[in-house]
Amino acid sequence: MSLSLEIFILGILSEGHSHPYEIKKTILKNLSDEENLKIKDGTLYYRFDTLLKKELIQKVEVVREANRPDKTMYAITDKGREVLKEDIYKSFKNFSNIKTVYSSILFLKHVDLQIVMFLVQEAIEKVKKQREQLINESAAEWWESRETEIDYGKKEDYHFVKNHFNETIDFNLAGLEKFLAFLKQKQ
Repeated sequence: MSLSLEIFILGILSEGHSHPYEIKKTILKNLSDEENLKIKDGTLYYRFDTLLKKELIQKVEVVREANRPDKTMYAITDKGREVLKEDIYKSFKNFSNIKTVYSSILFLKHVDLQIVMFLVQEAIEKVKKQREQLINESAAEWWESRETEIDYGKKEDYHFVKNHFNETIDFNLAGLEKFLAFLKQKQ
């Protein structure tokens, strides 16, 4: 979650000044799945401190209101804008599942779509290879090659896991292919 949280923070700050609590509300509003609901204030403020130390963001103002805690407003730096681009590209290059690129998709206007399309195509090929390896390796061969490694469970358990893994690969592949078609339409 940390790379995706970093992308989201830098992406929001690239749109204008904000403070951590407002960014958390934006995350929950736009990406309210169970993973994002687990963002704790401590995690968020720690990430802001880290980005501040790396000089990717800067404090720009402290807003004081009567009977309210002070709000520190932040802005993205030029270095932060460069890292935002690098992080978005890195998220596609290191693709593991479609959820890992959600925050990157929201900030595509900050990157070259041709590069993203190339990285998505590479991810598609990688997922296809995973699927092909899974299909070509029979359950019996896999089980026999690992019987000494795994001394628990049954072959049926393995089949369940393998089928679920295969469905996950198909889901990610379909998501990537739809996303690539979406990118081509944006051109």
